[in-house]
Amino acid sequence: MKYKVGDRVKFLTESGGGIIRKIVGPNLVNVETEDGFEIPTLTRDLIIVEAKTVAERLFMEPMDEAGDNAFSQKDEEQTDTSTDDYLQASSNLIVYPSDRKAENYHFSIAFVPQMQNMPLLGELDVYMMNFSNKDVLFSYHHQQKGAYDLVASARVDAFTKYFVASIKREELESYINAQVQVLILQHQSKELLSPISSDMQLRGSKFYKESSYKEDAFIHQKALIYRFFKFTNIPVINQLSLEKDTEIHKTNAKEIRLNEAILKHQTKEGEAVVDMHIWELVDNHSRLTNAEILNIQLGYFEKCLQSAIDHNFHKVVFIHGVGTGKLKEEIKQLLDEKDFIKYRPASMAQYGVGATLVEL
Repeated sequence: MKYKVGDRVKFLTESGGGIIRKIVGPNLVNVETEDGFEIPTLTRDLIIVEAKTVAERLFMEPMDEAGDNAFSQKDEEQTDTSTDDYLQASSNLIVYPSDRKAENYHFSIAFVPQMQNMPLLGELDVYMMNFSNKDVLFSYHHQQKGAYDLVASARVDAFTKYFVASIKREELESYINAQVQVLILQHQSKELLSPISSDMQLRGSKFYKESSYKEDAFIHQKALIYRFFKFTNIPVINQLSLEKDTEIHKTNAKEIRLNEAILKHQTKEGEAVVDMHIWELVDNHSRLTNAEILNIQLGYFEKCLQSAIDHNFHKVVFIHGVGTGKLKEEIKQLLDEKDFIKYRPASMAQYGVGATLVEL
């Protein structure tokens, strides 16, 4: 059943009801109760209260500009649904000012089980999540029968999610054998960010582990989220003279995919050791805050990791030290997102207790 803003509904799981004030997603709406509070509610937990008498219709239907309260089935059928469709396709993430930190900005895909209490069953709702203060354009292609096929393309405003599709479990393989391309839209900026092209590296087996679905603070549902990239790691295209424009167009894609950060840490063919201590990364760190130090270390970690992947390294040791353990935990979370990577504590005899061995 399709719900609309203004529908009067009752709760199935508890007493009371209210009026739908916002369509958050295909299966989630905000209901305003009699107390004036808006409550996010799954549509499966609601039932529409239909007006049966003229008096009920007069009470439940809002007056139009002409003051006519008469109920018309024909008028209802001819109602423009473009606004409802837009609300279903794109809706704001619930992001508070304290969460809007540049070092956390990312572009991701979210697979949300429609059966939240049994996430391993039923269909999945697929969203693109733009967790940043920039507007983007994206295209999402999945691989099917030996070719890439366009699934969706759209503009996603800052701190907004975009509804792609509801899919069955048997459709998962084509949706995770996919590629996303993103163009960052910038307004009144002195620099341009490079377009991004990213292949999904996600195993289908992850969808059949209940622990993969975690409650997301920004969409308020359990979801399996895969991050394509962080905005802090996007290369900047410098402004160049016209005679250099042709050259940068030819080399730009290669520069994005094949940075050489890992090469200066190489110890032997296909192996490297990267010391993540801040004094190894910057000349003077005395005035940096702990948050700034962590951001620099994580940025360099991701840069070296991607470089190692691009240059076909098979083993990298990252020395992160002990400290508070925050850097180690952040690195672990980043590695957990990539199913093709294995990691474990590095040799204590060689590196002490503050190092992680990453096998690609």
